[in-house]
Amino acid sequence: MADPTRSRPLRGSVAPHLRARAALVIGTVAGLTGLVVPAAVTAPAASASPPAAALVVAAPALAPAADPTCRPWQTPTRVPGGVTLTPRVFPTPSVGVAPKPTPRPAVTTPRPAGTTSPGPRGSSAPAPPPRTVCRNAPPTPFTHPAWDPQSVVGGPRLGGDGVLTDLPDGVPAPPAVYDVSYVVADLTSGEILAAKSPHAWLRPASTLKTLTALTLLPRLDPRRTVVAGPDAQRAAGTRVGILAGNPYPVGSLFDALLMFSANDAAYVLADAAGGYERTVTLMNERATALGAHDTLTVDPSGLDEGAQRSSAYDLAVIARAAMRLPAFRATVARRTATFPGGKDRTGRTYPAFEIHTINDLLDHYPGAVGIKPGRTDRAQHTFIGAATRGGRTLVVAQMGSVTGAWQPTAALLDWGFAHADRVRPVGRLVEPGEAAPPRADAPDATDDTTDHTTADAGSPRPPTSGPTAPVATRSGAGGLAGLDEAPTGTPGTSSSGAGVATTGPRDRPPPVAGPAPAGGADRSSAPWAGAAVLAVGWLGLAALAGLVVRGLRRRRLSGGDAGS
Repeated sequence: MADPTRSRPLRGSVAPHLRARAALVIGTVAGLTGLVVPAAVTAPAASASPPAAALVVAAPALAPAADPTCRPWQTPTRVPGGVTLTPRVFPTPSVGVAPKPTPRPAVTTPRPAGTTSPGPRGSSAPAPPPRTVCRNAPPTPFTHPAWDPQSVVGGPRLGGDGVLTDLPDGVPAPPAVYDVSYVVADLTSGEILAAKSPHAWLRPASTLKTLTALTLLPRLDPRRTVVAGPDAQRAAGTRVGILAGNPYPVGSLFDALLMFSANDAAYVLADAAGGYERTVTLMNERATALGAHDTLTVDPSGLDEGAQRSSAYDLAVIARAAMRLPAFRATVARRTATFPGGKDRTGRTYPAFEIHTINDLLDHYPGAVGIKPGRTDRAQHTFIGAATRGGRTLVVAQMGSVTGAWQPTAALLDWGFAHADRVRPVGRLVEPGEAAPPRADAPDATDDTTDHTTADAGSPRPPTSGPTAPVATRSGAGGLAGLDEAPTGTPGTSSSGAGVATTGPRDRPPPVAGPAPAGGADRSSAPWAGAAVLAVGWLGLAALAGLVVRGLRRRRLSGGDAGS
């Protein structure tokens, strides 16, 4: 007769062991199924019934390299594998250059029987896969009304878009450049030799400091000393290192403004002229008096604030007026200057230091006489350059370029000097007080679909919104955002002087998500199937844990381990 006391441990400990082991097997299989099968479901199937090993190997295909998140002023660009990106200078038909293969001597290596060659004789490893990079995109102009052609400042042809020329036979077109807008003009006569969308409204960046200097130079004695306020030391972008509470000569501040593009110097000069708002008002009044009706100043430093805008035509007009001031002309032609030091709030003293011009044209182009580069994220690269050759001085104003190289400016100047005597002008730079604001083009009275709510005929209508998202780069525009760097000293850099520190441009928009990767398998329903199987696996593991806990509890209630 069986002893009933012997059956209790059997039911209380051995049976739970068996159940726990069975649950362990079932839960493990379910868990592995939930972890492995989604990889097979979401990965593109190579055949109707892939081998089991393929399920595990296919798992890495779920996590391809994520495309970068591009900024609003950038565009995602697919770069072929094995292509080396190069800094952009001129538009080219490719995004970069493929490295030349290194010649390798042919080596005959015996192979084991039954194996095949991995590729053609002398071939190297497979090319890396394509990748997506973020590259700076040309800015989109502000919107404005269509002007009456007869009221366009500088001439009716200047109201058009694209490259504008009037070339006789035998004269080539101007060189292709990345600029959204440009003007090539004779600085003395004002004749415009060539232009591209000259009245497009774009952000000027630090080329606006030309108007700042033109407005303030006649109002401030260069020998006067002004004390820097706290706002200057907190300026964004390029700074020369002005210390709050220290005195600075006005002449040195103009050196920093025009040679080094120092935003802190712009604010100290604005304070000396009556304050920030007063300076903005004076600059807008000066632009109107010059006939630069495309220009709206919001920040005297040129940083991207509000609806601040200008045009290549206006920049050329402003530059022409500024170059008539001897003090301005002398400053923008200099390559170095000494800037005073000062004492910070802790009492530490900094000595005077040397600043260098950021205008690379002065160092590379014979006959260059100035004047001002600029760059912000939303404006991209802007530039005003001038040079003299054979008794003629030409000015080039450029806006919206994705490259800060000096070579495109040099190419436009070379073209102008070579053909200025033969080309017919497409317009001219107006004299101060000559041009009224353009009038909005009257709508066609017979067109019932035309929006008849036009702007006031006496003044241009400001844009209803800021620039739209950047347009895509032209075919073949090359270069990484990191390779599209401005010349040394442009916004985002600083001199090695006292108290130097820099920050990014103000009012910088948040990044936006880039587009989804192109190509690949259709995965619209695969994630749901994978999630369902994964859930089953986790439920199996949870059930296993529950059975183990129950078994241990019963064993404790039955008197412990059966083997003790």
